[in-house]
Order: sequence, then structure tokens, then C-alpha cells
Amino acid sequence: MVYKFGPNEQCLRRCQAVIPVILRAADEVTNQGVRVPVEHQDVVRPLMGWWQFTNRTAKALVSLYDQGYTVEAAPLMRNLMGHAYAMNWLADTGVPAVVALSAYWNEHRRKLAKNVDATWNLPEPVPVAPAEPLVFANAESERMHKKLLGELANFDTLVVAYGTPDVYPVYRHQSAYSHTTGATADAFLVVDDGKLKFTTEPKGGEADITAERLWIPVALLQAAAAISPLLVGNPMKPTIDKALGDLGLPRTLLNLQRARPL
Repeated sequence: MVYKFGPNEQCLRRCQAVIPVILRAADEVTNQGVRVPVEHQDVVRPLMGWWQFTNRTAKALVSLYDQGYTVEAAPLMRNLMGHAYAMNWLADTGVPAVVALSAYWNEHRRKLAKNVDATWNLPEPVPVAPAEPLVFANAESERMHKKLLGELANFDTLVVAYGTPDVYPVYRHQSAYSHTTGATADAFLVVDDGKLKFTTEPKGGEADITAERLWIPVALLQAAAAISPLLVGNPMKPTIDKALGDLGLPRTLLNLQRARPL
């Protein structure tokens, strides 16, 4: 029987059954210890950390949804989507992306230390490594580095680069619940007979998170498909292949490829 992925109760049940299978397989891979070819070690280092983050985020999401939380979980869903794309970006681009990630993270830490020093009146300044200018082989390498920084810092730029701009509105919708906006207030306000009232539970309920529940295994598979080929034996491949069939997902969904070259 061939299943078709879509917003229906049958597909939702399949997704709920597949998520723990993917997570168990990932746990087995890491618990057994991974082997990484020398040529992939620099890339796999941050990828492995992001993979653990995406898997634990998915577990947290499932737990929250099962407890009846909806809009409150949106920041985690946003993080899950963002990290799944970032993992593919890192695996696809390789060492130049690792360099961009390191530069981006170091700049963040420098700005944080500067902010703490300026506001907390500590007896000693926060230790932070000084900014060291990167040396590029040529102007083209420097241009590519700046472009990678832009993709890492802006999810809308990243999804456009990978030919999936339609993903950004979903991410932006979730962003409204990840910040202090009117959306987080409106979720608990209702107008009844011309009177403004409030509810102790967000409007919409389970119906509003069906799409998010369906997308959890997609993000998990995208993340696993990014790191698994870089590990000896491609250990997640059997799980990925079976999950795609069980959910009726096309393999092209996992093959995120640049539509806009660097």
C-alpha cells in the first residue's frame, strides 16, 4: 500500500508512530559510538551537536503537544525547522560553512561579553578571545564567506538559496509566537457578543498544530539525512528509507540542494 503525506488523521497517526522510531534509531547510532572519516571530521563536529539538539527538541515538542500545549511550543518548532535547514547547509557547503559558523558564533560571544561589561559592573571584565581577521585565499573566498554569514543569520535568505521560499512564511508565523508580539496576546483573547473576553487556553487547540505535528518527522529526517552520509556506514539510511515509505514522502524532500549558487 502506498501512503500519501497530507493533513489528515491517518497521516497524523503515522507521523506520531514514526517519530519515536527515528529518535530511537538516532539514539542507537550515538550510543554505539560513531566513526567519522578524516575528511569529514571538521564538518561533523558541529553537525553532531546540532543533531542532538534537533532530536531533543523534537522530543520536547512531542511532550508539550501531548500535554495540550500549542502556541507555547511554537518557538521550539521554529528552532527545529531552522536547525534542520542549517544542518543541510553545513553538510552541503563543508569547511567554508564551518568557518562562517565559527566566525558568527565568536562575534556573538564578543558582543555578549561587551554588553555584560557595559551593564553589570563586574569587578573584572568578561574574558573573551579578541577578534582576529580572517585571511582569505582570494576575493572570491571572502565574498563567499560573507554570503554564507548572511544565509546563517537570515532564515529567509537560506530557504531562498535552497529553492524553498514557501517554507519561510511558516517560520515567520512561528516567529510571532517566539517574540513578544500581539499574537501571543491574541491567542488568549476572544470577542463574544461584542465583548472582549479571555480564555485560559489558547484558541484553536489541537487543530492549530496538526501541520506542526506532521512536520516534526520531516525535520528529523532532513537532519538525519544531512549527517548520516558523513558517518561511516551511513547508519541512519535504513531508518530514513523506511520512514519515507511509511509516511509517503518523496525523497526529494530530503535532498535540499542549492537553487542559487554561492
